[in-house]
Amino acid sequence: MAVPAPISVIIPAWRRMDALRKTLRVILACDPAPDEILVHVDGGETGVMQMLETEFPGVIVLRSETLLGPGGSRNRLIAAARHDWVANFDDDSFPRHSDYFARVLDTAARFPDAAIISAASMESEWRHPEFLHLAVASGCGCVFNKTWFGKTTGFVPLPVAYSMEEVDVSLQLCAQGGLIVHDPFLRVLHDRVLPSTVDAVTNAHVMANTALFAYLRYPQWLWVVGVWQVLYRVFYCLAHGWTAGLLDGLRMIPDFLARHRHHRRDVTSPALLRWLLLRRRHVSLGHTVPLPTTHFT
Repeated sequence: MAVPAPISVIIPAWRRMDALRKTLRVILACDPAPDEILVHVDGGETGVMQMLETEFPGVIVLRSETLLGPGGSRNRLIAAARHDWVANFDDDSFPRHSDYFARVLDTAARFPDAAIISAASMESEWRHPEFLHLAVASGCGCVFNKTWFGKTTGFVPLPVAYSMEEVDVSLQLCAQGGLIVHDPFLRVLHDRVLPSTVDAVTNAHVMANTALFAYLRYPQWLWVVGVWQVLYRVFYCLAHGWTAGLLDGLRMIPDFLARHRHHRRDVTSPALLRWLLLRRRHVSLGHTVPLPTTHFT
């Protein structure tokens, strides 16, 4: 095995013990392996704690008795990480090639000022062999630059963070001039079966998070864009028959905004407009090829 890569790996974990076990085994089998792996066990999950202590004694474990959600967990993990580059995974996502961390170091050397290196988890994301400047990093596999992350307010701790977590941090970084680099040959496998619909709780929180994101980050005169995004979400759900939890999500919005108002820090209008434009049209950063050692699973 090669000398460990100077990279910290972080994983928020809650309940899914078998998925976490598989993720850790894949990461530890990488060559080179990361120098450290940190797992945050959320909500006082004793079973996950016992599994980590018994099967993965080399993993650094953080824990909270209250449920922080994936964002709150990642805030703690990034703060505790020793290295400048912090590779983020979900408890059910992991590298698709054993030289994943060698690829991280190679891409980081090419883009030393990058705020995030974003991995590819779907075929559409590796169809074109070029680096891209993205508006939003991948949620299930990306690498944070710890210095850049420290310029943000971090993740808003939400128990259900869909449509908020990576979108929020990505906007904050882009507004400060941070570069999000998509690497098509840095690949992760998100080991889950996508449902054909969404459950009521998730649907409600996605609706509330859509409004919360605009409220926290958009200048007041551009809140109309946020209103349009909420309406678009309503029409999208209706068109796909995702009605469960829809009204609950709309009812949640006033209390949700009030409860999280202390997180509000809006970006400038020009920064927001540039970011919205970038979401519609990514920018090429040049052609790339895989490393000679890369073999995808």
